[in-house]
Amino acid sequence: MKRQSNQGPAEALATCSAACPVETDTREYVQRISRGDYEGALDILLESNPFPSVCGRICHHPCEGECRRKAIDEAVGLRMLKRFVVENTRDYRINRRHRREPVKGKSVAIVGSGPSGLTAARDLALQGYRVTVFEKGLAPGGMLAHAIPRYRLPVDALQEDIDDILALGIEVRTSCEVGRDITFQELRDGHDAVLLAVGLSESQGLPILGADSDGVLLAIPFLWDVANGEPPALGDRVVVVGCGNVAVDVARTVRRLGAREVTISCLESPPEIPAWKWEIDEAREEGVRIVNSWGPKAIFEDNGRTTGILLRRCTRVYDENRRFSPLFDDSETMSIEADNIILAIGQRSDLSCLEDSSVARDRGRLVCDRSTMATSEPGVFSSGEVMTGPGSAIQAVASGHDAARVIDHYLQTGEILKLPTRLLTTIGELPVETAARAKKFHRMDVGILEASERVRDFTPIERGYTEAEALAEARRCLACATGAHLETGAICSGCLTCVRICPFGVPSVERTAIIPDQKCQTCGLCAAECPAAGLALSRFATNKMRSAIEGVLGGSGLRDVARPFVVSFCCLNGTTSRAFLLDQTREEIAASGVLRVMVPCVGRISAVDMMSPFELGADRVAVITCAHDKCFYTGAEELLQRRIQYVRSYLKQIGVGEENLLYFQTEGSAEASWPRFWEEAKKAELPRVAAS
Repeated sequence: MKRQSNQGPAEALATCSAACPVETDTREYVQRISRGDYEGALDILLESNPFPSVCGRICHHPCEGECRRKAIDEAVGLRMLKRFVVENTRDYRINRRHRREPVKGKSVAIVGSGPSGLTAARDLALQGYRVTVFEKGLAPGGMLAHAIPRYRLPVDALQEDIDDILALGIEVRTSCEVGRDITFQELRDGHDAVLLAVGLSESQGLPILGADSDGVLLAIPFLWDVANGEPPALGDRVVVVGCGNVAVDVARTVRRLGAREVTISCLESPPEIPAWKWEIDEAREEGVRIVNSWGPKAIFEDNGRTTGILLRRCTRVYDENRRFSPLFDDSETMSIEADNIILAIGQRSDLSCLEDSSVARDRGRLVCDRSTMATSEPGVFSSGEVMTGPGSAIQAVASGHDAARVIDHYLQTGEILKLPTRLLTTIGELPVETAARAKKFHRMDVGILEASERVRDFTPIERGYTEAEALAEARRCLACATGAHLETGAICSGCLTCVRICPFGVPSVERTAIIPDQKCQTCGLCAAECPAAGLALSRFATNKMRSAIEGVLGGSGLRDVARPFVVSFCCLNGTTSRAFLLDQTREEIAASGVLRVMVPCVGRISAVDMMSPFELGADRVAVITCAHDKCFYTGAEELLQRRIQYVRSYLKQIGVGEENLLYFQTEGSAEASWPRFWEEAKKAELPRVAAS
């Protein structure tokens, strides 16, 4: 089911989450990746998006477009992090699948098995309804299965998501076309509600001279045939008419099928091209030529065979109200020789399933209320592109969630639910002055295959992150809106400590400390330095290490633990695998004599936190920072060392011994350095380790 935000109504969303059509809890899944909890990250993804494998490959990632880190360097690679999660949790994902029994005694028929239809099916199955999906194709998935080129979306990636959904007990009847193999009335008679999620599976033609010549193809049937292993024969010269994402998919597919000359002709000027910029750039690299501001006037033919296309200059695509209203100058024309013309100028729904029904249509379009998703016939609803028009996979998923919501309401009450307007309050953009003080850590870019290799076949063109790359990229996340705040009931004396030590100049004091969420960079230095211990981080329990350590050790405390016993606070930012990020077992701690406490930045460790292990019976405490060039926060190391000196002086006064608090800094690999530091910390005769 669609995730309900756990934030209070007054709290602002991070801009990345607000930009996602399903409001994925971006910060949470990225944080879980950063600490090695890939399974937990998958759980977060699947709460709101049943198609994480698909979105990890082909999502247009609006979340990245609104990432606040762009004000510092580059957006966090959220799409690729999704892909990393699903590629590294396959066994866990299979084991978490379970069947949901239909306990509500009502059933829903869904026509179409694209992302909208399957999302609605999943949500309804989770709510206890019996769900049957009708798909006219050979396999479920809709356009994802039958039109997205394999170099973008491999079959196995899509199948992972579909297997998750169908494991709930949803029945899918493939090769079953409503209106041919089963009538619409039979669906109505056999189910309590029907959802039309048929998408836009047909291409529009052109009423111009020569459009019926042998060699003219339509985009969607062309992509469908290629995806199903039956590519049509093509000549060496192909012109694609249109410049949306479908047109670019067609052109790049044609190159992979061996055509030497591939041209895209479109009405739009370069700034107006509707396809994603990166798709256009990659197409050009692969040898696709794009001619802008030209529209088709006629198709040349010789004895019924296509020989070329006549284009006329397009002087305007949209009118003053941004409505599609092209104007042409017929005095300026251009001819391109071609063996094939592929039309990718628009899509429409196949509504043949409704031919003998009373569901209203208007000029070939389904009549429906977008605020209720209801059609003219009670109990029949719509979702996805048949209702919204062209969109992305993740937008279709969002529509599927809404459809399940209105259908559930209808089946429970008999009433039509009007969906509320989606109004979200975000944290806002990162202020320029704050961004200017932040360190730059550039995005992990894996790149794609060289163009000459890409066009050879339909092999996926982009590799996924390695574990080290994923961990490094996840740690670039600013964790927006989860920074420091004055705890409820805490006393603030207005001492200005937070104001003095913040490396980003965020806090101010007006009787008490004020730390705006929009500016706070979650470094935690203020919480660690606050004399009254009144500041706290939403995601890190400063001054709470004692209870955390007690929780790990359990009721047996330090009995049977190897001596000397070392509690090690480790900065996780230097790790390149989760080998040390996973929780230790009680047996591992007892045998090794080392308890490692992973911290997003050891600069957050307060003096109280350093003392707590000694109070619990630890012999030594080791504080291990990351390498100097990996620290995200200016001044963190200096403040930490000052804190260590203070605690050492106290340990000396009480007779524990200042030498039992050690400080190390990683050089290079954390995984290689830490065991060496732990062994040094356990030596019988310890050298004093300078804090500078």
